[in-house]
Amino acid sequence: MTPGSLAPGQSPGLKGWEPALAIVGAVLLAAMIPTGWLALIDDRTLNGVGIWDKPLKFQLSTGMFLLMASWVFTRLPAGWRHSPAGRYVIWAGIVSTLFEVGYIAFQASRGQASHFNYASGFTIAMYGLMGVGAVVLTLTALVQGIGVLRHDAGDPQAFRRALGWGLVLTFVLGTATGAYMSAQMSGHWVGGAASDAGGLPLLGWSTTAGDLRPPHFLGIHAAQVLPVTALILLAVSRRYADLLTGLAIAGYVVITVAVFWQAISGLPLIAL
Repeated sequence: MTPGSLAPGQSPGLKGWEPALAIVGAVLLAAMIPTGWLALIDDRTLNGVGIWDKPLKFQLSTGMFLLMASWVFTRLPAGWRHSPAGRYVIWAGIVSTLFEVGYIAFQASRGQASHFNYASGFTIAMYGLMGVGAVVLTLTALVQGIGVLRHDAGDPQAFRRALGWGLVLTFVLGTATGAYMSAQMSGHWVGGAASDAGGLPLLGWSTTAGDLRPPHFLGIHAAQVLPVTALILLAVSRRYADLLTGLAIAGYVVITVAVFWQAISGLPLIAL
């Protein structure tokens, strides 16, 4: 019997977390400790904030991304890990993440920007490679999302749909907003001063002008938000969970597009 012909609730033979992704994800999160220490003792700033703020954020974001990718393997058939799709998710995810986080940290150590840096041929080339790496990384979410939607791991349908479409939307929305943002010569700000000083606490998003980072954040994190939403809906009402989850997926797309439109209109997500 093939995975696609499994009876409802029947497992296709699942394995545990993918170890390579889990190890690299955990290492990235652990790297936040020395990076955080550097942020405390190094008073250099870039765009109005500490130079180590961006490495910290990317270590957290990519570490969680890889850990989730590792966990998603538990919802896929055992043989999927060794298929071309599975190998792509593992190695493309690891290589692109280490390259991106490594270059961001390298530039921070020099007190220079990694993104929107057109100061030399080297920084321009590296910025371009970072863009390629970002697409390679988010494409792993699309590959896993298609796998989740095609194979029944015995999860409630609402959860499987939310997880699968969340991963697909991470690629679609995350890549689209990221590509638009990367194409702006002036950076992620729209209609305001090029500085993160006075931004929202922790996030740093502008409170006085448009900022393209909020819609990109929503796009990239669809894979986490939608499955959690489905679990909440299942706990509230299993009878209507499928319908409500479908509405939540559609609503998430609408919200992300609305936040993007707000940003390109030069308006901050939250004005302070």
